[in-house]
Amino acid sequence: MQLCFSNGYTSPLSVAVMWYSPGTCGGDGGDWETRGWWNLNPGDNVGTNVWTDNRYFCFYAEAWDGAYWAGPYGAQVSIYAFDGCIDIGTSVSDGPDPYFDVGFRLVDAGWWSWTYLTYTLNLV
Repeated sequence: MQLCFSNGYTSPLSVAVMWYSPGTCGGDGGDWETRGWWNLNPGDNVGTNVWTDNRYFCFYAEAWDGAYWAGPYGAQVSIYAFDGCIDIGTSVSDGPDPYFDVGFRLVDAGWWSWTYLTYTLNLV
C-alpha cells in the first residue's frame, strides 16, 4: 500500500515516515527505513513515494505553528530531505549537525491492509 497523508489541521505541516523495510535496512539498519519531508498546506493531500506490504508504519509531523504529532519510537531525521535506515544505538550530539532525534507514532493499518492500494492518514 502507498502511504498518503491529508492535512486537516489549520496550519501547514511537514511529515516524515518510517516503515518496516528489512530488504533495504536489514542488519545494522534496524529493519526500518525513514524518509521525509512532505509539506502540506491546510486541506492538501499527498501520496508519498513510500510503499509497504506491512500493516504497521510510523509517522512524525510538525506543524509550522509549533504543533506536532509524535510517539515513542525514536529515530533520527534531518532538517533536509532524507531517506535512510534507523541507526541502532546512536544519538545526535549537540552542535550544527542537521540531524536530530524525534519520536515516531505507530499506525496499524489493520490485518486487511494488504488489500489497500493507498492508506491515507488525516492529520487533525
